[in-house]
Amino acid sequence: MDANSSKTYVQIPHLKNNEIHVWKIDLESNMTSEEMTIISDEEKKKVSRLRTLKNREHALTMRVRLRQLLSRYLMLAPNDVTFDFGEFGKPYVKNSPVFFNLSDSGNTALVAISLCEDVGVDIECWRTIDNMEGMVKRNFSDAEKLQWLNVDKEQQKEIFFNLWSCKESFIKATGRGLGLGVARCGFTIEKPHTLEECPLEYGVPDEWSCVSLGISTKTSASVMIRRKQCEATVYTFDPEIPPQLT
Repeated sequence: MDANSSKTYVQIPHLKNNEIHVWKIDLESNMTSEEMTIISDEEKKKVSRLRTLKNREHALTMRVRLRQLLSRYLMLAPNDVTFDFGEFGKPYVKNSPVFFNLSDSGNTALVAISLCEDVGVDIECWRTIDNMEGMVKRNFSDAEKLQWLNVDKEQQKEIFFNLWSCKESFIKATGRGLGLGVARCGFTIEKPHTLEECPLEYGVPDEWSCVSLGISTKTSASVMIRRKQCEATVYTFDPEIPPQLT
């Protein structure tokens, strides 16, 4: 019997302007030698510069899976997907109405796919922070610091990483990344995390939507889009049965 016979193909509806498809990718999944041919020698050369073996393996898996995933939306062969970079280094697909952003933490990566250029995603596995108060002081907005004073100690780690993932997804959506500075955007600490302040060059806060994602325990994740409303759906990418567009 075919090993895939009991599996069901994921049917993906075509994207709408206020929708985001978020794909969960297992960076520990095995790749075949054929799959490795999807990425170019130049990409492999960049990956080879990473410090640890695990980081190199994860980076290769991410690049292969990203191409496999985007190829379904673009109706191209994976190795025909061509990337370019914005002014501040944010990658995008050349000559395409489909935009993406990605993030990884631990053994999991997320890819957000949207018709909106201003899209960002972030995932954070909870970890111990030796000087959390110092991190809050340096990276939270004034309004967030005031809200933080009322957070119970038992909830600090969860709320910190929830908020951090929102901040990261915003600065990634703008294309600026850490160069923008996470203290320049402010969110409500309690869910749903709503953007309350942002740099003037990125409009007013109510132009943006932030959606918290339930990925796994002790993990925070969120996606951000420059739309007044947003619907985000989380899927799991299985390379053995690629998703089908409906």
